[in-house]
Amino acid sequence: MVRTAAASIVAAVVGVVIVFLIADAISGPLLVTPQGADSPEETTIGLAAGFTVVGGLVALGIAAVSQRFLSNPPAAFLGICAVGLILYAILPFTAAEEVSTAIWLNVMHLVAAIPIVGGLARELQTAAD
Repeated sequence: MVRTAAASIVAAVVGVVIVFLIADAISGPLLVTPQGADSPEETTIGLAAGFTVVGGLVALGIAAVSQRFLSNPPAAFLGICAVGLILYAILPFTAAEEVSTAIWLNVMHLVAAIPIVGGLARELQTAAD
């Protein structure tokens, strides 16, 4: 499962970097105001890639727990990830300075989630079969 997660995370980081570069070229800097901050900060490519890696590691942890403790690991994993992604989609709209920034950040979330969640769900299904 770790090998699948690593490959999925690499694919996700590549996808996020590509989307980030497109977003920066089209919309300019992606400005967000973190909770508790007074002024907006620019989202960097390193921050986007780093959060993608962290998200992938969290997904690996959820997949491992699902496989170890739940009766239907693939379905449980997909359900947890779906709820997490839906809830996490709200965050950019609360922090972004512009709607376009929130949309780009959500596109990056989806681009990251597709290979990570898809790869780990496939791995869980294969292990279950």
